[in-house]
Amino acid sequence: MRIRSLGAVLFVVLSACSTGPADEVAGPDALAGEQQALEPGEVSLFLDSARPTIAMDSDTGAVELGMKFRVSVPGTARGVRFFKGGAQNVGPHRVSLWNRTGAKLAEATSTSETTTGWQTVRFASPINVSAGTTYVVSYYASAGRYGATVGGFNAEKSRGPIQGLASGVDGVNGVYRYGGGFPTQGFQNTDYAVDVVFLPDGTEPPADTQAPTAPSGLVASAASASAINLGWNASTDNVGVAAYDVFRNGVKIASTASRTYADSGLAAATAYSYLVKARDAAGNVSANSNTVTATTNSNPPAGGFPTASTTGVPAGTQLTAYTGPCTLTVANTVIDSKTVNCDLNIRAAGVVIRNSKINGSVATDESSTGFSFTITDSHVDAGDRIVTGVGAVNFTAIRVHVQGGNRSMHCWHDCEIRDSYVHGQMTDETGTAHESGIRMGRNVTLRHNTITCDAPDVPPDAGCSAALTGYGDFAPVENNLVENNYFPGTTGGFCAYGGSSQGKPYSGATNNIRFIGNVFGRGSSGRCGYYGAITSFDTSEPGNVWSNNTWVDGTVLPPSN
Repeated sequence: MRIRSLGAVLFVVLSACSTGPADEVAGPDALAGEQQALEPGEVSLFLDSARPTIAMDSDTGAVELGMKFRVSVPGTARGVRFFKGGAQNVGPHRVSLWNRTGAKLAEATSTSETTTGWQTVRFASPINVSAGTTYVVSYYASAGRYGATVGGFNAEKSRGPIQGLASGVDGVNGVYRYGGGFPTQGFQNTDYAVDVVFLPDGTEPPADTQAPTAPSGLVASAASASAINLGWNASTDNVGVAAYDVFRNGVKIASTASRTYADSGLAAATAYSYLVKARDAAGNVSANSNTVTATTNSNPPAGGFPTASTTGVPAGTQLTAYTGPCTLTVANTVIDSKTVNCDLNIRAAGVVIRNSKINGSVATDESSTGFSFTITDSHVDAGDRIVTGVGAVNFTAIRVHVQGGNRSMHCWHDCEIRDSYVHGQMTDETGTAHESGIRMGRNVTLRHNTITCDAPDVPPDAGCSAALTGYGDFAPVENNLVENNYFPGTTGGFCAYGGSSQGKPYSGATNNIRFIGNVFGRGSSGRCGYYGAITSFDTSEPGNVWSNNTWVDGTVLPPSN
């Protein structure tokens, strides 16, 4: 891991010349000044007064940062502490406990942080740790800006029964991994200000009788004729919130560690009331949240999922030739009832395209900001070429028929695709293109679409990956809702990817991926795709939901097959 700014380099040099220690670590006999964030009997390696020499490194990459440690007596790891140098080290933060070989033993996410200083995040349940065994504690800094002391683990650090291992005792210490996951790399034995909360065996913590605060800001909204989505603000607790209990019409229906819940299997056009309570590991229950009511949508009209006849340019629309620019730079431009024979490059905000046939593509750049468009009741034919039909940021597509290109649609971030029909990707005679229906990144809503990838395989390597993809190559796949869509079947390996493909730079950062009420066809393979319907959907990732997804015959489809 490198220090990326000259200021940071000078800071390290100056710190190395100081007379005081880089991190304040008390000796084994100095346990009386225990950190205020700890419960009686608990021990951590660093005092609250300890400070890394670099409070916030200039690195802004998403990265998992950790420390290897051992304890001299058996006990339980009860949480993780990490130093936060300022608001640019953006929370919330996920913390983890790992064994030496990378198996995750526990995970938790912060629910309340201060702007600066040591943050304590507790596991829902204590984890037994053995004396003399190496473990790793880590936290995930999604925007970097972590604390660091270069050379901090040149020598062992110890406090009471805890030893922060010197580099070389069991590999490098001060470990990291860009994109998240088990950290194994090191840079000059740097201490990244990560700590463990440890309770030695035989030390009885006082009974926890304090209930969490009540969840606040509960909201509910209809997602379909059979589902209502809930969301609320986090509760706080002196030890940590273990779960939230969700009540519908006064009856408990679910418990979740997330702050969202999708209630499905409901009757159409029916009102339901909800409240939420927080619960800690000791069983203490909060007061009720606010109560909200939401009504499910009416059943959609007969006709099922979108097809070519229910999307695209409405019948009877009189189209005229488009004579305007292909690069749109004027805000709020409207293209209505036109035939467009070029690629539309969106370089303005609020562009509207409706009732039109586009023989080309429609796109904002992945890196653009401030540009946006809405396309409705239109047909996009991207042609027999390597191109994305509709993309990539800040757009809404409703009742759009998309075909051609190697990828029909791409939402890098912040888009909604609804009531649309995606199919008919190009045949790549060169044998090189990996094709898909829709690729999702972050903040994506896909609702009531027909999505397939039906391009034929062309040796040596061309053909469909999946109808819906999302891999974590360049950023985390996160905050996506995939609801009430139809995946008829694909010539690719799977009908859908769930965002947690392994071996990617951001594999460990996937979160809040929700597949709700989707229908999967069997396809020619009988499995939707050649290998199956869904892959890389990790039910353990924070906020992930798999609910009421079925085969076309109504059989329940599990999240991995």
